[in-house]
Amino acid sequence: MKNRCDIVQDLLPLYVDGCCHPGSRELVEEHLQECPACKQTWQEMTGELPVPQEPQPEGEEQSAPEEPEQTRQKHFRKGMKKIRRRWIISLLVVVILVPFVLMGIAQVTGDGLCYTNLHEFYLAHAFLGKMKAGDYEGAAQYIDRETRRGEFQERFTEEELANYDQDAIDTFAAAAQGYTEMGGMSGYRFHWGGYASAMVGGESFDGDTFYRFDFTVTVGGKDYLAVLEVNDEGVTNCWIYDNPMGGPQKLNDINEWEYILWDEYEARYGNEEREAAYTASVEQQAYESGLQVAPQ
Repeated sequence: MKNRCDIVQDLLPLYVDGCCHPGSRELVEEHLQECPACKQTWQEMTGELPVPQEPQPEGEEQSAPEEPEQTRQKHFRKGMKKIRRRWIISLLVVVILVPFVLMGIAQVTGDGLCYTNLHEFYLAHAFLGKMKAGDYEGAAQYIDRETRRGEFQERFTEEELANYDQDAIDTFAAAAQGYTEMGGMSGYRFHWGGYASAMVGGESFDGDTFYRFDFTVTVGGKDYLAVLEVNDEGVTNCWIYDNPMGGPQKLNDINEWEYILWDEYEARYGNEEREAAYTASVEQQAYESGLQVAPQ
């Protein structure tokens, strides 16, 4: 009964003002026939029953009783405040729940931001933020240097790789100068929705799981499609397209930093004996993976 009284109390301001839905009006009228407390409230709001006055101590001035119209307006404002508060709470709940629902759908369909690629999306976003700022050394902090380090370790000694991290950052920053030469990146935005805007997963040639995120980047006043491939270690590639076949080489040079650094290390530390040993190792790995016949 109390719950029904609460509902009727909320509806009374609209009922008194004549703004109530016919079904709600019928509900209120039926309830007023059987609930003295709610009927009393209704009579106070409409002015059909004087509001009882509390006795005042002697010597104190008694305030003038409120007019029926004032009483009705006060109850009306109170009721509208309750309704408005409940609508705001409901709206906030919807705003909070909708992103979680959409991310759950993306998790199942494999297209869009989801629970398992939020970290990679952050890395992609931070990388582009540094590129936009022209901080190419800062952007290099978000590329995947650790996976490439493993490849370098198969070829070079730990002593030769003592400055690998700084060498990788410097090589990337030098390759990124192509962005400055083409006017610099002035903006970027994620493709919310749409095909492959954020693929839930993929696999590189090395067998590493990565995620793909599609952005539009503006360089030198022109918009390009930027396809970022990101794993949990960082950005592995940032391909720039202005047509289905590719984009300006100066903007794609940043994907070549590891090959440039490899060639520099080869020139610095390479020798014929090591070359032969490395070639034999690669052939053995290819044989074990079934890609070729037994090495000679």
